[in-house]
Amino acid sequence: MSNEKIAIVTDSSSSLDFLPNQYDNIFIVRMPIHFGSDEYIDGLTITVEEFYSRIDKESIILTTSQPSLGETLELYEKLRDEGYTDIIHLPISRGISGYYQALFSIKDMVEGVNVHIVDTKCTAVILGYIVLEAARLVSESKSVLEVLEYCDYLANNFKVYFIVDDLKYLIKNGRLSNAAGFVGSILKIKPILTFNEEGQIIGIEKIRTTKRAINHIIDLIIQDTQKYKKVQYLMSYAYNPPLIEEFKSMVSESFDLNVFFESVMPSVIGAHVGSGIIGLGYFILEK
Repeated sequence: MSNEKIAIVTDSSSSLDFLPNQYDNIFIVRMPIHFGSDEYIDGLTITVEEFYSRIDKESIILTTSQPSLGETLELYEKLRDEGYTDIIHLPISRGISGYYQALFSIKDMVEGVNVHIVDTKCTAVILGYIVLEAARLVSESKSVLEVLEYCDYLANNFKVYFIVDDLKYLIKNGRLSNAAGFVGSILKIKPILTFNEEGQIIGIEKIRTTKRAINHIIDLIIQDTQKYKKVQYLMSYAYNPPLIEEFKSMVSESFDLNVFFESVMPSVIGAHVGSGIIGLGYFILEK
């Protein structure tokens, strides 16, 4: 519809800082990261390189906060004043953050703009892909309803497998939903994690070495996607050059690396998983 002017809002967990794009209607609210009593704003007052080098040197367990609702409200007002009629807000999964739910307390506070909040069930590069797809549809003059329907489709048609080096961050921060049955910080055990249908992080398997774990998730991706023709593959990793190199080398034995939509894992996610994380995933793009 020609009278709709649509803004896309997301947060800094979405990897958008590392995904170059030409869209001028994407807006990011940023999450605070706490190193003890020191607070940093993800992507503004701490870079991803600084962040990952610090967590490897310091034994502190980090915490993160939701983006400020006050700042989110100010952004909504600014977008309304700029003539946007609709805001599609694509936040971090409600299964790992209270931000999604908190947005409902402010969504109707700004008169003159319609705010639509999507349960994305994901974060990081998966969320980044959904955000960029939403912006692409807006650029093609799709209606708010069409954009919302496709975002909802994507949020329900992805799968991702993560390997983490150490579960201590996820367990301490309460982000691993089935932690009680899945403590894997036993020496040399590599936990494999995924998102469940509610967008919560769950452990699904424990494998003995990084190499075996990487081969296992490559096999899972191949099995999951072999019967589909239209698949968008995803790859994500922390700022850990030797691990990234090994990971990409192994993936390249089964896939052309050019088929992957890839990104560094943003600091605000690294705070919960550490620097030894790699992930492979996909969207099924055929209905």
